[in-house]
Amino acid sequence: MFGKKILFWALPVILILIPLVITLGQDPIVKEDVDELEEKIEKYEKKISELQGRAKTLANEIEYIDNQISLTELRIQNSIAKINKTEEAIRKLAGDIEDLKERIAKLEKSIDHQEDVLAARMRERYKSGEDNPILVIFGSGSLDAAVQKVEYLNAMARYDNKLLVEMSNTKDRYDMQKNLFEQKKEEEEKLKIQLLNEKANLDTYKGNLVSQEEEKERLLEITQNDEEKYQKLLEEAQRELYQIIGAASALVNTKSREVKQGELIGIQGNTGYSFGAHLHFGVYRYSSLKEISGWNWYYSNYVDPLKMLESKTVYWNTGCESAGNKKVGKGDWEWPMSNPTISQGFGVTCWSPIYYGGKVHPAIDMYGPANSPVYAVESGDAYFCRNCLGDGGNGVFIFHDDNYMTVYWHLK
Repeated sequence: MFGKKILFWALPVILILIPLVITLGQDPIVKEDVDELEEKIEKYEKKISELQGRAKTLANEIEYIDNQISLTELRIQNSIAKINKTEEAIRKLAGDIEDLKERIAKLEKSIDHQEDVLAARMRERYKSGEDNPILVIFGSGSLDAAVQKVEYLNAMARYDNKLLVEMSNTKDRYDMQKNLFEQKKEEEEKLKIQLLNEKANLDTYKGNLVSQEEEKERLLEITQNDEEKYQKLLEEAQRELYQIIGAASALVNTKSREVKQGELIGIQGNTGYSFGAHLHFGVYRYSSLKEISGWNWYYSNYVDPLKMLESKTVYWNTGCESAGNKKVGKGDWEWPMSNPTISQGFGVTCWSPIYYGGKVHPAIDMYGPANSPVYAVESGDAYFCRNCLGDGGNGVFIFHDDNYMTVYWHLK
């Protein structure tokens, strides 16, 4: 009977002692394919960097775009591989988390059972007075019976102490499993964020690929795969840049005159530029011509003109997206033309890699019917360049309150 009691109380403990700990770290994600793709990406990035230093020729430009396309395709493959690996890791973690939940539930049940058993035993011993050795000895019928009872009580006390130790160990294992559970949940959340970022990168790369392929088609279309025509386009774009910068320096020692908002300051033309009559309109944060007498101002301190012009519905036909009416403008300045068509937007456009060497277009280009008038968008001090460089270029620089400057170019 004594042996059966011991077996009865020890059996739950033996079950608890079965190892329950699972490995803390997950299996590492296999990275051979990702590493290989990233190595190829690094080579293409280096090659593209080398191509940027070459002379601007149509052949070099096409090779540059082709390498950009190849690089983007590799980035797409790499991003897809990372997404697959991350999803695989998340699935494995989800399995580990479910396993941990089951293990924790079993441990909780075992702890509750052990506590119930120990509490019941202590209550019984208290009721029977078996905890008092004097009562045990003098309450026994004979000395042998008393000795046996004391030995029995000592044995049960040892097993009770052992049960207490095992309960402590079980609770330690329970705490460890809970910590593992929390760590894996945190790891899962990080992987989910990583997955979202990779999917966002993938969408960006796909968009870049479409843009690069369109850029190549556009370049071949406008140049008709003709090196001479391409060089002429580059020359015209550079001429616009040099004219505007040079005119600012040439006008430093000239006198300005005050103009009012909406005042006629010129007529739309194509002076100094052969791409057709249009207005190049730029906004900058400068207060005087002296600040723009050098060569670096053109690509510094520029402001998106649409943030300064009043809200207006214009026809948007830049060749970079579908043509159509678009409501633009967030400021309070009047527009420099009454009903313009926008032919190139501000910032990075589909034309900026071709004409400006990857630099932004720091203005907006617009045109209207032949001989459309051009107006001052806001009152200010105006400097007029009428063939001030001797090369036929005409334009106006107007300095407004709050240190704003507007530029109007290709006037006649």
